[in-house]
Amino acid sequence: MNSRKARFVLVASSLALTTTLLAGCADPGAVDDDGGTTAAGELRAVAADGLAPVLVLGSSDPAELALTASQAFFAAAPVVVLAAADDAQAQDAAAAAALALHAPVLLTGGAIADSGLAKEVERLGAVSAVVVTPDRAQAAGTDGTAAVAPTVEAVPVASDEDLARDAKRAVEAIDPGLDAVPLDAGALVTTPAGGTEIDDRDLSDVQDQLPRTAVPRLLTEVLALVDEAPGQSAAVATAQAAGVVPLAVAGGDPRATSESVQAMARAKALAVVGIGESFGTVDDLTARVRAAETGVELAGGGQLVSTGKRFVVLPSTTVPSSPSRIAEMVEKAASRAEPYVEVAVASGEADRTATVPTVELVVTESSGAAGRDGNYSTELAVEAVRPAVQAALDAGQHVLLEIQPGRAPFVDQVERYADLLALPGVGVSLDLDARRAGGVVARDGVVPAEEINDVVSYLSGFVRSRALPQKMLVVHASTPRSVVDLGAVTTTDGAVAVVVHSDVAGSVSARTRAWDALTVGAPASLGWGWTDLVGEVTPERAATTEPLAPAPLLVVVE
Repeated sequence: MNSRKARFVLVASSLALTTTLLAGCADPGAVDDDGGTTAAGELRAVAADGLAPVLVLGSSDPAELALTASQAFFAAAPVVVLAAADDAQAQDAAAAAALALHAPVLLTGGAIADSGLAKEVERLGAVSAVVVTPDRAQAAGTDGTAAVAPTVEAVPVASDEDLARDAKRAVEAIDPGLDAVPLDAGALVTTPAGGTEIDDRDLSDVQDQLPRTAVPRLLTEVLALVDEAPGQSAAVATAQAAGVVPLAVAGGDPRATSESVQAMARAKALAVVGIGESFGTVDDLTARVRAAETGVELAGGGQLVSTGKRFVVLPSTTVPSSPSRIAEMVEKAASRAEPYVEVAVASGEADRTATVPTVELVVTESSGAAGRDGNYSTELAVEAVRPAVQAALDAGQHVLLEIQPGRAPFVDQVERYADLLALPGVGVSLDLDARRAGGVVARDGVVPAEEINDVVSYLSGFVRSRALPQKMLVVHASTPRSVVDLGAVTTTDGAVAVVVHSDVAGSVSARTRAWDALTVGAPASLGWGWTDLVGEVTPERAATTEPLAPAPLLVVVE
């Protein structure tokens, strides 16, 4: 076993879903003769070969998802497991049986027609089907007699012959040539570890009725990301039955938590499959996987700026020029964030919300003079800014590069700082009030959504091309009119989190009015930033203050 495969096996041992992980290995000595038949003429299950590096099975329909999982993970299977698409218990039992039998699960009576299932059975070369029938105990008392309601006629308990007949009927609708082996859904039992499996005696009875098969050829170094939405048990079981290792990724983004990022970094899987519609397109998942596999994390954990964090900002800071001033800046940013940590602890949020000290460095400053380039803005050199940026990052802080562009388009100045943006944890803030009329901007401080979208597009391409964690883009807006058509700002790109900051100081009532005016009717996918005054936030005051809605991701402390 090579070192990369060893790492993959180690990460597999730490993962858990509701079903037991399958520990299978290929038989290196056997050679397939034709599909699922060995040179000796034995039947065997064969996992699919040559999976794409990244694949998404994105259907929300359980039957369709089960079918695509079978197509993706199995090249051949002498046995398939069938369960009704409208029977959740039967599907759970089918999932457990699939793991033990190295067989794909297909769902009947759902979105996939019998003819579609028949084609898949033919492709797999299946000769037998284990048909999971409804739990007999559901219609019977604990002593095995029929359960009788006071006004309902007793329902006879199904016999073994009845189950065999029902199983054969289900199979004949798909392929009359398949042997049908019934399995009562009630055979599913809970293990001491909290998982589920088929009762040993029931499993043995089923195996005795199936053809003898050779050691299966299973996948190695393939990871299935699962968003744990309802209706996925059949597809996930099919993946595991083929030897694939599952990793639970709530929300469909492996960058979201420290646990998923580090699991991806340790696994270094040769192929990754997303099971669930939340994983988006193949391109989306490819970018997220590449970033997660770096193992690099942002302050507060994971690779997203928008999950489980609150950024407390030391705003519009002049870039310090000496080590002592840089140290003072870092300490000042930490002290600004401390009251918010105390509030989180006092309110019981400490285990859910990470407070991230954030420094906003003014790297381009608007000017009253046109200057040599005529853009009314002075730009600092990258190397003049780097020491302050690095010091903040080393202290576990986030950094925003503030752009005051004068007449220059925002994106032109953002591009100047690519070397700094290549550092994880460095984002951008746009001072709209510092945008002077010129080009597409007709009035000072009023910027069209298109110009902001140019920055989003640039940062998105930058993040994806370099496999970086998500970038934060803060838009400082002093009035609802600061952005022309705020609803047109791109907010659905997972590489960039756009945060609109209500850039208004003054009294609480003035700030609240500005906040309400800015947030009403705005896209729900935007992040939001609020302004606090120094010393204003305490646990006591927070306990008696009505929380803002929507909850701010970012707080600028003036």
